[in-house]
Amino acid sequence: MNRTASAVFVAVVLAATSVLAAENTATEQENSLLMLVLKRSYRDGGYTVVSPEARLSHMGGRGAREIEKSKKYIIEHLRTKGVEVARLVDRLFERNKKAVRLSIKSSPEDGYVIDDGKYAKYFEKDGGGWDRWYEENPKAHGSTTVSLPVYDEKTGPVLVYTGTQTHWLAGSGWVILYRYEKGELKEVGKVILWVS
Repeated sequence: MNRTASAVFVAVVLAATSVLAAENTATEQENSLLMLVLKRSYRDGGYTVVSPEARLSHMGGRGAREIEKSKKYIIEHLRTKGVEVARLVDRLFERNKKAVRLSIKSSPEDGYVIDDGKYAKYFEKDGGGWDRWYEENPKAHGSTTVSLPVYDEKTGPVLVYTGTQTHWLAGSGWVILYRYEKGELKEVGKVILWVS
């Protein structure tokens, strides 16, 4: 009897650990979509610096009321024919309740590098801020934060948050709706959440 109880306990702990691990890591599909979301080209061959954690940012606070207001705002301003946006918005917030460490690799040739701490240091005490950032990294076109994307495999829409800051008072954050077809993303709508 004790062996059975112990085996059940171990099975429950392992299952809980695997669910927690899944919440704290991106899936292969999420990673593939993120690489497409982040892909861009700059005339000088530069790149954006991506925060090492996927998360929703600038959502007006963390309380339940603020979250519901943010969801409502996104749904009202992201109406797209043939897409059930409300369900995707709920999934976006649910999937991104906690920050998740990105597991994709830097790809400067695709226009992005994942910050390994090199760029965050500019915003620590005596780090020099944006002026020093650009002086030492002239091809680094700002700092980008992304959420984990949500994808409806049946109908093809992908919803993701992305925000980029390029100086103290130069940046914006968007929730963007894409259509995923044949390995490519096509933007079909977006709503601005913040601007500086």
